[in-house]
Amino acid sequence: MTETKISLLQSYFLKNDMLLCNENKDLPSLTTVGGDWDSIIMLIEQGEVFYSKFYKGRVTYLSREFYYKVKPDKQRTHKLTAKAREVLELIEAANPVSTSAIKDKLMISSKEYTACMDELFKELLVTAIKRDRTINANWSSFCWGTSQHWERLFPGIRRS
Repeated sequence: MTETKISLLQSYFLKNDMLLCNENKDLPSLTTVGGDWDSIIMLIEQGEVFYSKFYKGRVTYLSREFYYKVKPDKQRTHKLTAKAREVLELIEAANPVSTSAIKDKLMISSKEYTACMDELFKELLVTAIKRDRTINANWSSFCWGTSQHWERLFPGIRRS
């Protein structure tokens, strides 16, 4: 069943630039196009999609092609708070790194962590590299990496 869902998502991303994780009246979501959590994780780990908060601060999966198109207008480190820059520096040094390791090493609260990561996701500076720990059938934690690390793993546009 997961192979079918992966195929549905791949077909979707051949024609579309982005997909939301959760339901929204303006854009399709993971479940409305026939995907599920495991299938999107597989595409993240294969570098076919870039995890972000590109659309209105919501979890947004970007096609690889769309990421490479929009990144020149993003990745504005000068817009980051000092704390978000500190988180980015830690991620750059550790590539990839888990949520718990970031919080522990920087001794920041969950609220502060979320605010910093939201800044980084919005600017396409960090993304999910791989699953860390499965929490339930519909959610897991991630190991995070910088967009530069992701680009080294998954360079350029792959489709012919």
